[in-house]
Parts: sequence; structure tokens; C-alpha cells
Amino acid sequence: MPNNGAARRSIRLRGVNYAQTGRYFVTICTSDSHCLFGRVDNGAVVLTPSGEIAHNCWREIPKHFPWALLDAFVIMPNHMHGILILTNRVDGNGKDGHGNAVPLHEGFQRPVAGSIPTIVRSYKSAVTYRVGRTFQCKGLRLWQSNYFERVLRNDREYLAATRYILENPTMWHRDKLHP
Repeated sequence: MPNNGAARRSIRLRGVNYAQTGRYFVTICTSDSHCLFGRVDNGAVVLTPSGEIAHNCWREIPKHFPWALLDAFVIMPNHMHGILILTNRVDGNGKDGHGNAVPLHEGFQRPVAGSIPTIVRSYKSAVTYRVGRTFQCKGLRLWQSNYFERVLRNDREYLAATRYILENPTMWHRDKLHP
């Protein structure tokens, strides 16, 4: 969709601290819902080399953000779902593990170290870079510009999100993201 010079608006909820300890359900879609990461065969995802890169980059998130733990995730042909758990990384002085003051809010285009938006932005960049380098694609537009996330507020929401992620390949034929 063309921007026509209009400023992009953030889809983040106002007043929510996306760097706080908690469980987050994340969905990231490929550009124009192109099936770049694989196919579903008999209810199982068969990843392409690009899908393998997306899978490996997701698994590497804790190397770059040690307070971010991975839970259930799945790389689908044209999107991915995952649960990220942010742990308490603040020391007694109100600083994160890198000595930075922990911010309360993240504004649009104002990154906050270690927040969900920063982690997702880094993940998308890493996948795009590695896919572009591997297949020698310059100017690759791999992802939609935004993504979806939801704070999982209790065990019921967490279990429902986990079940959704694990069952996603078997439900591919009914998925609204399926082309």
C-alpha cells in the first residue's frame, strides 16, 4: 500500500511498556503474504532455505537479548508466530544488564533497548540481511512493515496462544494468511 507521504502511525498500545517483564505473543508476516519460508505438507511445515534462516534467526534471539526467552514458535510459509518471554533484567540501580536506564515507554520510531519492538525489528533485519546475502538479492522487501503482538496476561491466554502456535501448521488450510 503506498504511503502517499502520510506519516506512518504506530500500532503499539499507548501507555504499555513493551520492555517490561512478561509473555508476548508475536506474529510477523511476509510482504504481500508471499510464501517465502516453505510449504505445509500433511500438516507439517517444510521449510525452504529462507525459512531455515528465519527459524535460525529466531532461535538466536537470546544470544543478542539474554533477558528474552523463547517459548513456542513456528515458521509458516508466509508468517511466523512466537512467544517471547522478557525476564527481569534490571539491577538494583534501575539499569539493564548493559548499564542503560530502563525506559518506561517507547514512542514510534524511538527504539527502546530490549523492548519487544526492538527485538522484532532486529529479528526482521537479521533475516532480511541473511536471506539477501545468501541469495544475492539487493533491495529485498521480505516483511510487512508492522507486526502484531499481544501481551499474554494470564496462564489461560498463554496456553491458548501456545496451542494456536503448535496447531497452526495443521490449520493452514483455514488460515486467513494463507494465499
